Amino acid sequence: MANIDGLILAAGRSSRMATGNKVQAILGGKTLLQHAIERLAPQVDSLFINGDPDICAEACGKDASANLYPFISDLLKDFQGPLTGLYSALSSDRLSTASYLMMVPCDGPFIPANLVAKLYEQIVAENADVACVRYQGFAQPTFTLWNKSVRGAVENALLVDKQGGFKPLLETLDTVYLDWPEQPLNPFFNINSGEDLALAEAAL
Repeated sequence: MANIDGLILAAGRSSRMATGNKVQAILGGKTLLQHAIERLAPQVDSLFINGDPDICAEACGKDASANLYPFISDLLKDFQGPLTGLYSALSSDRLSTASYLMMVPCDGPFIPANLVAKLYEQIVAENADVACVRYQGFAQPTFTLWNKSVRGAVENALLVDKQGGFKPLLETLDTVYLDWPEQPLNPFFNINSGEDLALAEAAL
């Protein structure tokens, strides 16, 4: 969609993935990063990847040139949680002039094809700072649409309040929640371990 940049968070430590960095994990013959790219790219105007350029470029594969999707590295040397990726993106001069930034994790291979449109409709209608998906009663803070004007609040949360996660920030900002209808396959399923990867493979 016009006026929306996309960001895939791919800088996590993958501490529970015995097979290595999760962006390179294979699901249905593609890496998790490739799945995220294929799901999100058609929904946004420009797409960016927050992660290690070498690891992510390899995970993009030969058929999906990494040059199409600029990389944004973490500004902080030590990983301080997923909020670091959002802060790094909002602070980067690589983003476009779009007013909004749609963020998804690299380990969510089942992103709905209409996710961005639905969140955009919600955030504009209520003139909110953030639109967040809620599934089966639980907020999904890594599947969120952000007004880029929140950069200052994100910086304060990360650098002053030392918060690495999203939930405290969502409580501080004007956040609207979109309750996603239940489906046989959880579209916001995160792959954090080899067991999760096996479950996802069985669901394909």
